[in-house]
Amino acid sequence: MREGVAAGNGDKDTSPCMVAGQELDSEQGAQQWLFRQGDLVLGPLSGHELVEKLYTGEMTADTLIAPPGERDFVRIGDVRAFKVHVARAQTKARVDAEVRAERQRTQRKRMIFAGIGVTVTVVLGIAAWQVARWAAVHGPGGEEDEYAGISVELPTITLAQARKDDEDLIAYPTSTSRPTPDKGTEPVKPKPPSTTTPTTPASAVASAKKPAGSVSTDPDGLQMATEFDQGAINKVVKNNQKTLFRCLKEEAERQPGLFAKVPIEFVIGNDGKVAKLYVDNPQFKKGPLYECLLTELQKWPFRPYNGERASVGLAFTVGKKS
Repeated sequence: MREGVAAGNGDKDTSPCMVAGQELDSEQGAQQWLFRQGDLVLGPLSGHELVEKLYTGEMTADTLIAPPGERDFVRIGDVRAFKVHVARAQTKARVDAEVRAERQRTQRKRMIFAGIGVTVTVVLGIAAWQVARWAAVHGPGGEEDEYAGISVELPTITLAQARKDDEDLIAYPTSTSRPTPDKGTEPVKPKPPSTTTPTTPASAVASAKKPAGSVSTDPDGLQMATEFDQGAINKVVKNNQKTLFRCLKEEAERQPGLFAKVPIEFVIGNDGKVAKLYVDNPQFKKGPLYECLLTELQKWPFRPYNGERASVGLAFTVGKKS
């Protein structure tokens, strides 16, 4: 095989650019051609074989071809006999590329969905394992079993009363019994409830809303507007009181075998936030339990209101009497 062999007569009529017709006839299909591949000159191939290589992508419109003995090589895309086949081959190449791209996109989507499915399966498996582990540790009762040693009495809602910081234990509507005082000291007598300040148990207001703007009379005969909604307060207390169980449980863990009654009273400010907390048990007036209870109470979502401030009493029992 030789590159650049001179043509017999050098006439322009023998140039491949002068081949007539858009489709290869039998003569054109049988004509022999050399083609370049890098620095190599390969062939000869028939016209039909060149067309086949165009459709398979082995050749492009820029492939250089020449008849045997011709010195000058030209682009196959510039040869009239091959122009139609070059255009068709380019269209086929674009379609094939789009099909491959679509297949790749579909495959990527499948891989993404498969990955999501695996992730969801793993997450659900972990969640199921955690639930099973919780059940194994705490039993089927869940939260109820966790706080089985803690109980709470019905709350009471009253007008807030002034208290001195050093005030001893006094009777509050949160419970009917008080902690037993130390031996050798006189028990503190409960103060009689005021005849002018209404004390309404939560059970009595759970289904009845106290109208805003009602008034009560203080000992000096002055009228005081009490605009807080006892029903709304009671609902918040009912929905959130178990958040305090964690504090009591932690205290019981700090004092194994603890049995105590923990009456508390807290004051709701006009902004709906708990402003004051009193723990009517000398053991827990200050310390971790007090701080934990106050932190939790200040999260409770009471509604803002006007007028006299509301006081809520709760009484908890921790542990069992031995």
